[in-house]
Amino acid sequence: MPATIEEDKRGQEAEAKYPVSVNWVEKMQFIGRDDRNHAVVIDTSPESGGENTGPTPGRLLLMAVASCTAIDVVDILTKSRQALTGLQVSSRGIQNSEYPKYYKEIHLKYLLQGVGLDKSRVERAIKLSEEKYCSVGATISGKAKIFTHYEIEEQKTK
Repeated sequence: MPATIEEDKRGQEAEAKYPVSVNWVEKMQFIGRDDRNHAVVIDTSPESGGENTGPTPGRLLLMAVASCTAIDVVDILTKSRQALTGLQVSSRGIQNSEYPKYYKEIHLKYLLQGVGLDKSRVERAIKLSEEKYCSVGATISGKAKIFTHYEIEEQKTK
């Protein structure tokens, strides 16, 4: 049986278990903050009662997946001595039409820039991130199917 809010008031021990929080500002605007004092504004569109001052929770989820895999790919390619000079990961989701409007599909598009990037190492890095390292992707993979696409843009050496 899950603990209730009252049962989990244990001071610092409880704080360590909940390293992020969101605090309501006004309308549909919140400030999300982590235990390292990093902050992000979260909001909705005016049609949903917000002011559009920050990403929606769903867009934050797409950013979380994209950034999680991006970190993995940079790390793996760097360790495999690839001359990566840039990486952009774009993410889009297709939501269920009925409530709850969860993401049924998430599409990730990688744009890698570098000098002589090895296609097989790029594919391996993306696959390792998807299958082994990206905790955000692993968390949502039971609900959303993740599709990946990539392009390599060759950079000229000076």
